[in-house]
This record gives sequence, C-alpha cells and structure tokens, in this order.
Amino acid sequence: MNLFQWTKGIFRFGQKKNDTPIWALKDPVTEAQALKERYGEDFTAFLYRRDLYDVLNQEALPLLQPTATNDFLARSYWAKKHPFNFPGPFYTGETDTCGTGVPEAPDNILFDGYCCEYIFRQPRNYQEFIAVKDAAAVEVFDSYACDGNQHWTGQACREWWRNREGITGRLLHDPEYRKQNGERGTLYVDYLNSAAKRDLQKYVFFLENGFYPPEEGTSLPEL
Repeated sequence: MNLFQWTKGIFRFGQKKNDTPIWALKDPVTEAQALKERYGEDFTAFLYRRDLYDVLNQEALPLLQPTATNDFLARSYWAKKHPFNFPGPFYTGETDTCGTGVPEAPDNILFDGYCCEYIFRQPRNYQEFIAVKDAAAVEVFDSYACDGNQHWTGQACREWWRNREGITGRLLHDPEYRKQNGERGTLYVDYLNSAAKRDLQKYVFFLENGFYPPEEGTSLPEL
C-alpha cells in the first residue's frame, strides 16, 4: 500500500521536499494505537459523529501523517455514490478498476461486476478504519468519501434496507459479480442475513438521536 500511495502522490502532485518518505510511514497497528490514544477506546464514539468529516481531515489524518498529502477523503461523492455501499460514514463514488481496495480492507470492501469498489461493511474498530483509510489513499480517482453521516437519514436507510435483495441477487447470481469477487461475495450476503440489520438499526438510532446507542438496554428503531 505505501509504495502505491507514494507513487500515486508523485503522479498527481509531484513529490514535495517535506513529504513523508516511504520508509517513515507508520504501520497500521501503530496508527490504530495513535488514534486510540487520541480519541479513546470507544471506537463508535470516534466514528459516529456529525462532524466526522472535519475530524478526519483536520485532525486524524494529519495526526497520522503530518507532512503527507492527506486530501484523499476530502471530497464528497454523494450524488454518485455506489448503490451497494452499506449505510454509514464511508462510501465510494465511481472508483477506478485497479482492484487495490480489497487487498487493503478485505473485511470492508468488495467489487461490483466492473471491479469498482464499494463499502460492504463499515469499520468496526480502529484497525479496520485504518484499512479503509489506506484503501482510500491508494484509489487513483480519490473516489472514497467520509461525509456519509451528513447525508444519510433514517428514512433513506430504511429505503435502502427494503431494497437489499437487489444486492444479494447480483452477488449470488450475476456472473460478473461472482467473477470479480469469487467466494468473497458471500461475505456481504452473510452479513446482510445476520448482523447487518442490528448494525443499521444502531446507525439509524445515531442519525435520529445524535449519539450511538449503548450495547445494552436501548430500544432500537424499526427498519
């Protein structure tokens, strides 16, 4: 990942004298620990906030790489978001077809039939966040966005959930989707048939109440 990101940076901007050299970039475990020390153990409090876009672009990314170019999550692609993105803060627009996202974040990203990327599961911890961040960093078109919390509504999430069978049908039966993802395509199907409903209920609760619900004792909204 680091080599690809470095090469991409040179291609797009030219190397700057004060850019972080390739050998000085931090590893994912170190980066995750740095975020945990800065924002606390509760990852959901870090991720599920209305001002996540500002926090990431103005604080978190500069904290991790203070002298690097960190604008790869600075754009919004809401009008062009891939319909398979699971509701949440991160989503993709029209990505490249280089296939770089899945190797970076295999627990969170899949391909469509054209090898374009989308978020099938939002990050569940700091290390998965780092993985998604790295996938965004190496995406040539910079088509990852982190402003989903500013756009999703409870009603939009419910409509998305009602139409989820269109996603499972393509993943299971469309030959191009099966070709691009192999057996990994079932990860999304399995997720939608298990933990996804409760995760989305919690996200709707956050959108409608302004905070992420505690694990126990909270009545979650219906989908």
